[in-house]
Formats: sequence, C-alpha cells, structure tokens
Amino acid sequence: MAPEAHGPPEGGHYDVFRHHFRAFFAGSVFSITRLATGFVRSKYVALVLGTTGVGFLAQASQLQILGISIASLSMAVGIINRMGAIGTGNPGRERRLLSTAFTVQTIASLTLLTGAVLFSRPLIAAIFGPDTLAHSPVSRLDILAVVFSVPLSVVASGFLEAVFFGGGRYDLWVRASIWATVLGFLSTLGIIAVWRLPGAFWSIFVSSALLASSFLFFVRRVRPLRHIFGVGFDWPEANALVRFSVAVLVSGAIVPAARLWVNGRIISSFGIDANGLLAVPFAMNAYYTPFLTNSLWGRMHPAVTRTGPTPEGRRELTTALRLVVGLATAAIVSILFLKDLLVPLAYSRAFLPAARLLPMQLFGDYFYFVAFPFTVYALGISRLRVYLAAWVGYTVVAVIASLVLIPIVGLVGVPAGYAVSNAIGAAVAITWLVSRREEGLAGTLLIVASGLAVVAIQSWLAWRGMLFILQGAIAVVTGTVVLAAVWKARNASP
Repeated sequence: MAPEAHGPPEGGHYDVFRHHFRAFFAGSVFSITRLATGFVRSKYVALVLGTTGVGFLAQASQLQILGISIASLSMAVGIINRMGAIGTGNPGRERRLLSTAFTVQTIASLTLLTGAVLFSRPLIAAIFGPDTLAHSPVSRLDILAVVFSVPLSVVASGFLEAVFFGGGRYDLWVRASIWATVLGFLSTLGIIAVWRLPGAFWSIFVSSALLASSFLFFVRRVRPLRHIFGVGFDWPEANALVRFSVAVLVSGAIVPAARLWVNGRIISSFGIDANGLLAVPFAMNAYYTPFLTNSLWGRMHPAVTRTGPTPEGRRELTTALRLVVGLATAAIVSILFLKDLLVPLAYSRAFLPAARLLPMQLFGDYFYFVAFPFTVYALGISRLRVYLAAWVGYTVVAVIASLVLIPIVGLVGVPAGYAVSNAIGAAVAITWLVSRREEGLAGTLLIVASGLAVVAIQSWLAWRGMLFILQGAIAVVTGTVVLAAVWKARNASP
C-alpha cells in the first residue's frame, strides 16, 4: 500500500524533471537502436516483399501481440507493483510471487499454443481471410511459427521484463533489449533473403527466441535464476496479481484484437495491399512512441507506485505530461514535414499513397500523448477500474468511428477513428487535471494548448500539401524551442 502522504521532494518540479530526463535519455539509446534497425528492416521487407508482404506481416505482428497479451495474462504490471510493495527485505515472499506468476503464465502459454494448433484453420481464416493464403506462398505451418513464438515472448516481455523493472534495473533491461534488437534484426534480414515471405513469419519466431535468451543472460544480475524461476502457487500472491492482470489483460488484448478485426474489414473491402499501406502510419507510431514514453515507464510509474495519489505523485504526472507533450509536438511536426521523404525512404515508392494517411494519424497521436500519462498514473495508484474503463472506451470508440468513416473517406477513416477516440480521452484527462487545481496548472495547460495549435496547423498544411517552406519553418522553430526548454529545465537550479 502506498503511503498516504509525502512531502514535496527537494527541488520540486525541477528535481522530478531531472529524474524523468535521465530515464528518457537511457531509454532513448534503445529507442534509437530500435528505430535504426526497424527503419532498415522495413525498407528491406518493402523492397523484397512489396505491399502484399507488408500486409501479411502487419497481421502476423498483431496476432503475436494478441497472443502475448492473453498467454502472459498481462501480469507484468502486477509483478512490478508487487515487487515494489514487498521490497528487498522479504526474499521468500518475492520468490512466492515470482513462482506463482511463472507457473500461471506457463500453463496459459501451453494452453493457448494447444488451442491455436487444434483450431488453426478457423484462426487463420479469421485473421488473413478464407482465401488469402490460396494465392500466396505462405503455409499453415508458417503462420503457426508466429504462434510458437508467443511462449518465448511471454517469458521475456511478460515475465523477465517485469523483474528488471521491479528490481530497479531499467539500465539492464535497456542493454538486454539492445542486444536482442540487433541480433533479431540481423537474423531477420538473413532469413527473409533465403526464404522470402515464409521466412518473414519464421523470423518472428527467431527474434522472440533471441529476446528471451538476451533477457535470461542479463536478468541474472537482478536476481539469481533459481530465485526467479520456480514452480509453485501461492493464493495470496495470485489474488494480488489477478487484480492487475484482469485490467491490463483486457486493455492489452482489446487493442490488437480490435485492430485485427478492423484490418480484416480493410482486407475484405480493399485487398491485402491496402492493409500494407495502412501498416505504414501504425509503424511510424510504433517507432517514435517509445522515445516519448520512456520516462513514463522508467520513472513515473515506479515513482507513483511508491507515492500513491499524493501531491508528490501528481507532481510526477504533471512533470511527465509537460515533457511528453513538448517532445511529441516537436516529433509530430517534424515527421509531417518529412513524410513524403520518409515513406519511400523507409519502404519504397509503391508505399507513397500511405503518406496521405499520416496527417490524420499524427494529429490523433498528439491527443494520445496527452491522455496516455494519465492511464499510467491510474495504473500506478491502483485505480484499475479507471484504467480498464479508459482502454475499453478508447477501443470501442475507435472501432465504431473507424467503421463509420471508412465508407466515407476510405483508408484514412481508420486513423481518423483513432483520432476521434484519442481526442475524447485527452479531453477527459485534462478535465480531471483542471478539477485537481494542482500547482503549475496554468503552465501545464499553456503547454498542452500551444502544442495542439502547432500540431493542428502543421497537420492541415501537410494534408493540403501546401506551403512546404512554412512547414519546414514550423518544424525547425518548434524543435529548437522544445529542445531549448527541455535543456533549460534540466539544468535549472531548484
């Protein structure tokens, strides 16, 4: 249980900001590695496999994400919170916690794997379409390779990652992730070069195996392996974990499930190539989002877990909000300015139509970055019903809005639907923040409003394809102002 009251930390917002900045910088090393390797991999896959191959892999990736969410029972956040609550002075209790989580996740992974193999045909038909594979070199076994990767990813991302964070070794998680990313990148290029599209599915399995191996190598410096991997079940720890598990499982599974379903409608209406184009804006989001959320998971979530719903905890929230919104504004206007260069550079000229989707995608992303810190805060203070309601509401609204807009505006209806949902979430979050009347509220609202104005103008100009020089000026000025403000805040005296 988090303490009920804490005094403000020495240095107030500036001291908190420095901690957020360090977490952001440490995680950015991994994000840069992921961005560089992902950029080259996307380019390679696009050139070798084309829009059809990218469309297949987009569905395969969502299938893996959904499988990991279900098989891990989304226990990672619960493990982190429970390790923080138990502390380092009670290794026996922590061992019972870890053995319970590992045992339950292992049983869930094996059950999912068995079910996917037995019902593989209807599963494949639901995700890729009943006749799609008949006209491709992809086999049932190739797609099952993605399912086989799930238990390995559960061990890494669903269990060991929580041990890194719960043990306070974010730095080791970064190092393990970098090694896994680089090795997975090299193996993917080699496998696709030899086996083409079927090899792309197997590269997902190999990358998961490398991720699990890298995490196993580095996690030994956090806790002994015999302490981490045990078989057993403890009812009190299971009851504590299940509260987090249900909330995060539903939220973690509903988003990829909804995206799979919406993408399935796109494949049925426009073909697999259209799904390849739609993968571009979502991939762009996946590449730059970790840069902006590093401080939330590396600093804010563990800190709020300790402090609870106190003035100190809300100070963590507002500091994270300011940092994320400022950096998001600079990133979004820059990507919009360079979109017509980035898309063919990252993929190929065949993907240029996808550039038309980016203004709406990135405009909606801004609202996402405004709302997301509040969901992490709710998770940190164990407001699980609020967290669950936020993600379920976000997904339901996004799906409904997308389905309504697709017949009207085509593919752009998908990012537009998510933009509508993000905007509603951001409005609710800011309304709550205003009701709290925290210190520095006016400054926080000014940062959010200024960022929205800049992003809205740049999105409109990019959508219309006009005043390219003005777009460049907005990107340069915004980036300079944001970086200068961040650097000044980092070095400011308390």
